[in-house]
Amino acid sequence: MSKLLIIEDNKVMAEVLAQIIRKCITPKEILKCSTIESAHKVLLNSKDNITGIFLDLNIEKRLDGLELLAFIRNNHPTIPVSIITSESDTEIVKRTLLCKPQDYLIKPLSVAKVKRSILKFEENKEYKLNITS
Repeated sequence: MSKLLIIEDNKVMAEVLAQIIRKCITPKEILKCSTIESAHKVLLNSKDNITGIFLDLNIEKRLDGLELLAFIRNNHPTIPVSIITSESDTEIVKRTLLCKPQDYLIKPLSVAKVKRSILKFEENKEYKLNITS
């Protein structure tokens, strides 16, 4: 079973993403955080239970998701992370890719984009996420 974390300040976007995820897999649980602080708490309390993260680049301020991505990489290096953002500027993409996310999804999101990310999560882990066709 999978436990996914969505870190997105826009509650509607977070719910849309959760619905798209449910079209791709049957997760055990989908957690949602809308602030950096709440994401830190979930990550610190969850230990190894989170099997993948969808992270917005702009949560409370511009590009603060990069700081959170660096935190995740330092403290939870085995958790796969997909960036979700409307940022398509080449320099921002390059900066983000230096932190080694599994995927970089540009909004608007689609089932195909999210399924691709979930497949990348699976490639990096021993567990299976039960992807639906």
